[in-house]
Amino acid sequence: MSTTNGNGVWSDWPLILAYHSISDHRTDSLAVRPADFEYQIAWLQKHGYRSMTLAQFVTQTVEKGKRIVIITFDDGYADNYHLAYPILMRYGFAATVFLVSDYVGTDRILPPDQPKITKRSDQTLYSHLTWDQIHEMAAHNIEFGSHTCTHPRELTALSAAQHWQQIAHSRQDLQRKLGKDVISFCYPRGNLNGDVINTVEKAGYSCGVVTPPRWGIPLSRYTLRRIGIYHRNTPVTFRIKIMPIVRKYYEHYQWLKGKK
Repeated sequence: MSTTNGNGVWSDWPLILAYHSISDHRTDSLAVRPADFEYQIAWLQKHGYRSMTLAQFVTQTVEKGKRIVIITFDDGYADNYHLAYPILMRYGFAATVFLVSDYVGTDRILPPDQPKITKRSDQTLYSHLTWDQIHEMAAHNIEFGSHTCTHPRELTALSAAQHWQQIAHSRQDLQRKLGKDVISFCYPRGNLNGDVINTVEKAGYSCGVVTPPRWGIPLSRYTLRRIGIYHRNTPVTFRIKIMPIVRKYYEHYQWLKGKK
């Protein structure tokens, strides 16, 4: 499978892993235990994977045949700093974290997480990164991208003006706070269509990622596929999910479904 960046041809679909929370205390599907996360990072390093951020991938020429892995995190949970970040640093790995810009540094809880909270102490498990934490991580090869302003449930159901608000304004806000360009975007809940993709491009992003299957959406720099890693994934299922032949078969299956 191939697509192109500004410097030439991507001969292989890159391995992009999608995480959310790293936690011993959350038990929902989006939370990966720290021990499991460290096993996965150690396995990737042992098997010769080179870690890059999305920004590095789309702006650098990647030597053909190199094993590249891009670690991504959605939503910007504080545990990305407390638990994932030290593990990444220990193994010399980079990552890209997608922030919900209106939630950074606040005590707000994302709507999908609110039903998971059964007691007051649970709120800390779903808290978000602070700007101080983000700036520290950014100084150590952690890229920050946009996950919209408020993480709408159905981005495609919004008007064109609302698309622009969620996509472009988030980028502008993050750039102002980070003091650097923001070029990576992640579609909340994998909800996208042609209009949303076009807005992402017009807003100035250089790439976008999506995790859930999306029949008939061509692979491009704005629809880079990710492999979701979840609470239930064992070492065996992790290794199976990231196998190139499995990823390419699944992508071809999606393409065939989209043709029907």
